Amino acid sequence: MSDALRYFGLHFREPIAIPELADALGTSVGCLDLSFGRIRGVTPERALQEHRLNKLFVALTDQPRQGLSRAIRSCGLGQTTGVLALFEEEFGIDMPLFLLTCRRAADDRLFRLQHPEAEALVLPV
Repeated sequence: MSDALRYFGLHFREPIAIPELADALGTSVGCLDLSFGRIRGVTPERALQEHRLNKLFVALTDQPRQGLSRAIRSCGLGQTTGVLALFEEEFGIDMPLFLLTCRRAADDRLFRLQHPEAEALVLPV
């Protein structure tokens, strides 16, 4: 299974068919299903989806001003449709709210870099 996870890490942006993954790893689809089921409690398809969603989480955190559709495609998730619901199911937060929070945090970090003095952190009364 660790070889499959490494493969996901290298190829998550590309379409990955589980039978082709099994062939690339020199194993069978049944063996992959059994390994993922026993060790992770999910199918290989679900593990790949989780990997891609985690990549999306990091991409939005690191670069919150990038276009959402672009971020979704760059993580191998294809179309935007359905990804919002998957994201909320996986992380327990609405994606637009998460993106807004990431953008505010990025703005705050930028402000702090531009105004390192302690007085800049105090709001006027």
